[in-house]
Amino acid sequence: MTGPSQLERGYRRVLACYPKAFRRESGEEILAVLMATAGEGQRRVGPAESADLIMGALRMHFGLSRSPRPVRNAVRLMLLGAVLTLADVVTILVTLGGVRSAAAHDLAAAQWPGAMLTQVGPWLASAPIAAGLWLCLAWANGRGYHWARPAFAAFFCVLTIVTFFGLGQAGGEDALPHTLPDVIATAVLWLAGLAAGVLILSDTAGPHYQQEPAQR
Repeated sequence: MTGPSQLERGYRRVLACYPKAFRRESGEEILAVLMATAGEGQRRVGPAESADLIMGALRMHFGLSRSPRPVRNAVRLMLLGAVLTLADVVTILVTLGGVRSAAAHDLAAAQWPGAMLTQVGPWLASAPIAAGLWLCLAWANGRGYHWARPAFAAFFCVLTIVTFFGLGQAGGEDALPHTLPDVIATAVLWLAGLAAGVLILSDTAGPHYQQEPAQR
């Protein structure tokens, strides 16, 4: 395989991350520009260049290139929500030993497996689904679908109920205590959702949801 053809194949693989309509309309033109500006003797797409192109693809997929600033910031917060949801899982797993030590005074040894199964297990199992919902709502709001705002409002209501119910249950007789990192991670996640909801419901964001996404 020659150098230029190998480089072209590399660029095509990266450009495959972009929306299909964009590739159909401008893909060959973008590829020609990338090939023309490549360094002499370059055979592969560099990591920094790949990361830059992939970030551009993500901005297009999530509507960050044309949506108004409040919506862009809200989408970023929703993407952060997905990351924080998965990070919260890591925090729970890391601090699980501390939770068990704190619970040793209140729970009998026989109660620990049951508390793990009924309280920690469901959260760990549902976290990937919640992260997927954050991503889906970020995409829908970035694209300006009219149902995206009410869907996020409903999602945030559920998030609020689950958050405060979980914190309230921490003082129960058979409930596991929360560690400080758990509480901080949960609070930051809830605040990110609150800020995103305020932004998409602002007057500036309103016209973004009154257009047909296909027209933009």
